[in-house]
Amino acid sequence: MPRSAKPRPVAAYAVEETSVGPLVVAAGEGKLLAVKFASGRAGARSAVEELHGELRDDFDLVMDADAVRPLAQRVLDCLDGRCAASDVEMDLSRLTPFQREVLLEVARLPRGSVATYAEIAGRIGRPTAYRAVGNALGINPMPVVIPCHRVVGGDGIGGFGGGLAVKRRLLANEGVTFP
Repeated sequence: MPRSAKPRPVAAYAVEETSVGPLVVAAGEGKLLAVKFASGRAGARSAVEELHGELRDDFDLVMDADAVRPLAQRVLDCLDGRCAASDVEMDLSRLTPFQREVLLEVARLPRGSVATYAEIAGRIGRPTAYRAVGNALGINPMPVVIPCHRVVGGDGIGGFGGGLAVKRRLLANEGVTFP
């Protein structure tokens, strides 16, 4: 008699409208899995396709706003400055230990402050790894909650997966401006 495959866990997602544009929020097993910036209908569709690609090995992805609502609300609270990453149960298990270390250090950055890639590298005891820090931030699965927008280049604003205009708006909402 063939053994039946163990059912895969379900990850639910929803598209949330925010002050910086739509965000796709995904949660599974009571933990936040991902937050993706999206713009317009094609943007949300593209963000959901990325999510499918990232989670397909571990989860079946379904649209279910009700299932995501509690964690989506925490993401919105973080966006508005009413919570911190430590207030949100996150699943960072798909990251390397180095990526987790970088993101957890960035999660400690207080609202309204910024740090450079080099400063983050120094804080984790790897002062020459600033490029690796940038790469780790580039794959941050939970922007807004893990506020990678607060990390800037030594000579300017640096990059951001949601786009520089969104990064500037997020920072401006926190009282930080760049020319």
